[in-house]
Amino acid sequence: MKTLKQPFDSIEVFNVVSDIYSQAITGELIGMSNFASLAETIDDPYEKMEAVEHADSERQHAEGFMAYAKKNNLNININLEGSYWKRVREQFLKYAGRKDFIACVIIQEVMLEAFAISMYTDAGNALGGPSKKLFLSIAEEEKEHMHHSVDLLQEEMNKDPEGFINKFEEIHFDCMTILSEFSATTDLKGHCGVCNGECMKSSLHHVGLNVDRLRGNAMALYARALDTIGIPGEKSIVWIARLPA
Repeated sequence: MKTLKQPFDSIEVFNVVSDIYSQAITGELIGMSNFASLAETIDDPYEKMEAVEHADSERQHAEGFMAYAKKNNLNININLEGSYWKRVREQFLKYAGRKDFIACVIIQEVMLEAFAISMYTDAGNALGGPSKKLFLSIAEEEKEHMHHSVDLLQEEMNKDPEGFINKFEEIHFDCMTILSEFSATTDLKGHCGVCNGECMKSSLHHVGLNVDRLRGNAMALYARALDTIGIPGEKSIVWIARLPA
C-alpha cells in the first residue's frame, strides 16, 4: 500500500489521481507504439523520420507523467494489455499491417488525440497545481498533432469525397466503438485492466470530474474535427449517435 502524501488530502483523491495518471501513461505509451508502427507504413524517408519524432514526443509525455507519479508516490499501474487499450492497439495494427497510412493517421491523430486533448484539459483544470500545468502543456502539444493531421485529411477528402467518407466510417466504428465503451458510464466490456481496484468512474467526483462530462467534451471535440476535415454533419451525427453509451 502506497503512503498517502501531499497534495492529496484523502485516500479517495490519491486513488483517483493514481488511476488518472495510470490511464494517461498507458495511453501515451500506446501512442508511442502507434507512431513507431506508423513509420513502417511510410516510404518517404522524411515523413518516416517525422513519425519517429512523434513517437518520441509521446515517449516524453509518458515520462513527464511518470516523473510526477514517482515524485508523489502514486500507485501507478501501466498495462498495455488492458482490455480497451489493447483493442485500440490491435485496430491500429490491423491498418498498419495493410500499410494504410491514412487510416493510421485517423485513428491516432484524430480519434485518440481528440480524447487525449479533451480529457487532459478537463483533468488538468480539475486537479490544479503542478498537474494542471503538466496536463495542459501536453494537451497543447497534442493539439499540434491533430491540427497537422486535419490539414492532411482535408486534402485526402478533396481527392475522393465519397471514398474517403466510406473509409472514415469504417474506421470510426472499428475504433470509436472501443473508445466509447471505455468512456461509458459503466464498463460495458468489463474492467479496463489499468485502474487499481474498482473502476475510477464512480470515484471521479472526489476530484471534481464526471465521466459523462469527460465523454461529452471528448465527443464534441471529435465532432468538430470531423467537421473541419469536411465530413458532412448529417453523417457524423449519425455515426456518433450509434456509438455505445
